[in-house]
Amino acid sequence: MRRAFGRVIIAVAALAATARLLRWRAPLTRYAVEGDSMEPAYRAGDRVIVNRLAYRHRAPAIGEVVVLRDPERPGRYLLKRVAPVPSHEPPAPGAVFVLGDNAAGSRDSRSFGPVPRAAVVGRAWRRY
Repeated sequence: MRRAFGRVIIAVAALAATARLLRWRAPLTRYAVEGDSMEPAYRAGDRVIVNRLAYRHRAPAIGEVVVLRDPERPGRYLLKRVAPVPSHEPPAPGAVFVLGDNAAGSRDSRSFGPVPRAAVVGRAWRRY
């Protein structure tokens, strides 16, 4: 009896670990839009499905909307549009320049600079 109970505990722990790993590696994830920096295209409260595999083999293209890790607030995420690097700023290799659609209400690369490509979580794929 005791041996069977131990096996059940091990099986449950293995299933929980597998589920956690699969969720972490999921190609699609969700993001909730906060703030008004991307208005009118995205509004606060909108939900976005993010394709985490979109930039596995290529860099984000100008005009694409991406979710990225906030460079100033760990654990937070931003939704921004990829923009060309301004001519007065030297382009850093592997960096992405991002802007909010609502320039007056956006904290973006104009304030914190280009972000490393590794900070980009994925491409905003669908809004729901």
